[in-house]
Amino acid sequence: MKLARNTLTSLFICLLLCSAAYGSQPGTEKELAIFKNFAIGWVVKLNKSHIKGFSRMEILLQKDGTYLARYHAISPDTISCKVKKTSNKSKGMVGLLRYIETIYESTGKTPQEARANKFKPVKKIRITEIFSNSGKGWR
Repeated sequence: MKLARNTLTSLFICLLLCSAAYGSQPGTEKELAIFKNFAIGWVVKLNKSHIKGFSRMEILLQKDGTYLARYHAISPDTISCKVKKTSNKSKGMVGLLRYIETIYESTGKTPQEARANKFKPVKKIRITEIFSNSGKGWR
């Protein structure tokens, strides 16, 4: 029940932010540059703290006795940003951050070998995040 409520609340906020930005003017080059700088920092934080990131990669024993190492990472070169002014008369802005999170895997006879072998990308996930800025920074 709590998950459903949180999901609906998040959906409502996304719709509200998107509707506020719909038909609004794009941000200036300076505003876009500031948001891009924020977005790069955000992705760096995500990569460092990801529960399944490189520093916390999963090591799974397979049925055949080998080990599978898996981690998630976001490449900064997949980042794309857009900034729009809201219809609000104050300094309201909405920033859209899009990026691709890639899942990498490697196998080996031991957990150490699986970690040391070459990782291959096995899945790409497109993600869009919406941020707002009412004059106090991006959130």
